[in-house]
Amino acid sequence: MSGRVMIVDPVSTNRIVLKVKLLAARYQVVPCVDFAEALGRLDDEKPDLILVEASQLSAGLADFCAELRRGLRQPDIPVLGLGHFSDSYARLAALAAGADDILPKPFCDALLLAMIRGLLRSRDEARDALMSDETRTALGFAENSSGFEPAGSVAIICDDELGGQRFGQLLNGLRAGQARTMTPIEALELRGKAVPDLFVLDARATLAQNAADVVYQLIADLRSRTETRNAAQLVVLPAGSEAMAAMALDLGASATSTSDAAPEEMVLRARTLLARKARQDRVRDTLKHGLEAAMTDPLTGLYNRRYAMSHLAGLAERAVETGRNLAVMVLDIDHFKRINDTHGHAAGDQVLVGVADILRRNLRSIDLVARVGGEEFLIAMPDASAEAARAAAERLRQKIASSDFGNSDAGALNVTLSVGIALGNALGNANQVVGGRSGIEELIQSADVALYRSKAAGRNTVTLGQSAA
Repeated sequence: MSGRVMIVDPVSTNRIVLKVKLLAARYQVVPCVDFAEALGRLDDEKPDLILVEASQLSAGLADFCAELRRGLRQPDIPVLGLGHFSDSYARLAALAAGADDILPKPFCDALLLAMIRGLLRSRDEARDALMSDETRTALGFAENSSGFEPAGSVAIICDDELGGQRFGQLLNGLRAGQARTMTPIEALELRGKAVPDLFVLDARATLAQNAADVVYQLIADLRSRTETRNAAQLVVLPAGSEAMAAMALDLGASATSTSDAAPEEMVLRARTLLARKARQDRVRDTLKHGLEAAMTDPLTGLYNRRYAMSHLAGLAERAVETGRNLAVMVLDIDHFKRINDTHGHAAGDQVLVGVADILRRNLRSIDLVARVGGEEFLIAMPDASAEAARAAAERLRQKIASSDFGNSDAGALNVTLSVGIALGNALGNANQVVGGRSGIEELIQSADVALYRSKAAGRNTVTLGQSAA
């Protein structure tokens, strides 16, 4: 089954007809007579979408939507309002009451199913972005509690300059700055910050010229291109274009409207899409920063131990596949506790950041650099011979030793670095790189043993493991 749809309609014939259509489309159906029954069955049935006869039940629609989204009930269930709306303002009232979209009767079955698919797709995107309170807190997620969404930007794609100006005047009140007008070609050439949050595709003139395929291609192109795929799309069609609206939704349009819609409906739809886009952007940014935080050390910006072990396993597998070497270094700042005790922890942090920066800037882009302990770092160099690994380690040691990590107030602060190196390959030596965690841990342990030998030799020294020498 494709999902569970609840029907709320006081007319039994309407419920039966809709049920037949939805069952044929492989949906499960939960018919209800009124809002009270729907709310009573909500927790048990857990519908994915609710179809509401919004014209006959208009008086209670706002309360129903408010109750539906109150607290922890089912705040993300999309509501699609169906009905014999008397005019464009009746449709607007249903949207204002809380319906996610509306479909006037009589309607095209293809459009009904396309709208259901589109709403479910948006619902799934929202659910994928939802996180538990614990995860939200761990990733630093904070809800926007300011009471309004941030301003968005709007671009109107229109071949008719006068029509574009009319839409621009209509939408300029959305806290979105000045709505821009552009051609389809200009829209597809947008890059970076020039990409708007919402495209309004005025397809009336194009469709009047029997060029529907041009509109379909534009919708698909905007949705498929990396730069514009996350932008919302509102497609404005001539009245009576149900089949075209269905195709537009299935190709990726966020919503459709018609040329006979009230101006307030256009503004409300645009505002809703801008708010949805702002929420999605916020969640994407939070996830991006959360993933970065999960992989990196917050002080130095280097990879942390957890990520380093996983990445190192991948490097080891490639070393086995190619038969090439993998050099692993363990580096430790000498007498780091003395630095903290003498100069304070702020100075110690300054040293860690400075050492990390030198390591990062003086290695290849393919090399792994991580902070794996308080003052301990790990470097993995794929396809590196013993000589190359030793030369890289000596270069790093010398740069650290010759650097001043102090500041003008505290004076000079110099530190040294001890390094242990182990070399693994696919040829069967004592430090052989093998697939799996145990082989990686053995390689790191060999580098640790070499590090201890550097410490025992007086520090500020590079030592290669015996099998790698």
